[in-house]
Amino acid sequence: MRGEYRVKGAKNSALPILAAAVSKPGIHEIHDCPRIGDVFVMEEILRSLGADTCFEGNCLRADTRNMEGTVVSREIMSRMRSSVFLMGSLLARHGEATVHRPGGCRIGRRPIDIHIDGLSQMGFCVESRGEEIRCSGRCRGGRVRLPYPSVGATENLMMAALSGENETVIENCACEPEIADLQGFLRTCGFDVTGGGTSRIVVRGFSKGTHASGGAAAGDTMYFIVEDRIEAATYMAAVLATGGRAVFRNIRTEMLEEVLGVFKRMGAAIRSFDDTIEIIAPEKLKSPGIVVTSPFPGFPTDCQPQLMTLCTAAGGLTTIREEVFESRFTHKKELAKMGANIDICGKNAIIKGGLPLKGAEVSAADLRGGAALVIAGLSAGGETDVRDIYHIDRGYENFDEGLRQMGGIIERRTCD
Repeated sequence: MRGEYRVKGAKNSALPILAAAVSKPGIHEIHDCPRIGDVFVMEEILRSLGADTCFEGNCLRADTRNMEGTVVSREIMSRMRSSVFLMGSLLARHGEATVHRPGGCRIGRRPIDIHIDGLSQMGFCVESRGEEIRCSGRCRGGRVRLPYPSVGATENLMMAALSGENETVIENCACEPEIADLQGFLRTCGFDVTGGGTSRIVVRGFSKGTHASGGAAAGDTMYFIVEDRIEAATYMAAVLATGGRAVFRNIRTEMLEEVLGVFKRMGAAIRSFDDTIEIIAPEKLKSPGIVVTSPFPGFPTDCQPQLMTLCTAAGGLTTIREEVFESRFTHKKELAKMGANIDICGKNAIIKGGLPLKGAEVSAADLRGGAALVIAGLSAGGETDVRDIYHIDRGYENFDEGLRQMGGIIERRTCD
């Protein structure tokens, strides 16, 4: 694979930012918004609550002025985990919210207990009845410390704190760039939020009686979403897997330092300037040794499946330790069908690399695992059929087209 690719806006920014649009009545233009399955589901949720949404190219326009709904249906929430963000934004807008335990990829337990406990500490009344969760009240401010730097909980509590009468300090926050991006959107809306992207976030709420107006004065906003570091890493992995060379635009090295470091250990040559990164595959990939997933700025769990595919071709033994999700090795079984030699021992995947992959019929069980199987198919001998690609469509816009643009021999088919 060779050529150039412009990285799109981040999925993991778009979803919380669209949820945050509920917090302030107005017309919000979200630029560089990816046209992916999860965004379409979030659109559906917003419309069910009374918003109007439409895409104009890669700009999603959301009119939240007439939103009155506070209940997110169970059916919609079962399709996407990120719908849980609506708890915080609905509380900021209306002082109440009813949601259901969310769905999403089957990559292990992802309980929302941290969200619920944080909301309770902030003064909200939270009732959980089976799958239904009802929240009401007002943020009283104060200090909340997360037991784990959960990205979703950090973003949810940021939004819930917007209507507080006093200052709210959230500690042990996740530091992902997408959280700083959510803060940027909230500040564009007129909210007073600082510290996003660090372990300590401060939200200075608005005065009493602001639920109806969403905390800040109603008005229109325009915002450009940060680049998708996971999409960039996925395409880079495809280039390395196929012995290629490519230039990626709209991506900064500081978004991918740990990933690029692992690629360099595998022999890749990398050059960068401003928001452009060039990556050149070595003649033969080397094992990166031991790689451990962890919250940002560590190696992202969302890049672990793609790395596993790369390591099947790398000479030597590689150990990948998954420290974020306990069931994120579902792609191992499918890679084994293609000839990969991988043993799972608890949290560790031990990959004996250097064996050529062969084409096979495989099935995607989750978003990133599905992308990893496509990369495996590009590097394998023969033809590979990847089924259940709706998982991939949840997080990548026209993945097949992007790969074809860079020389990948790939087509999308409708199966019986």
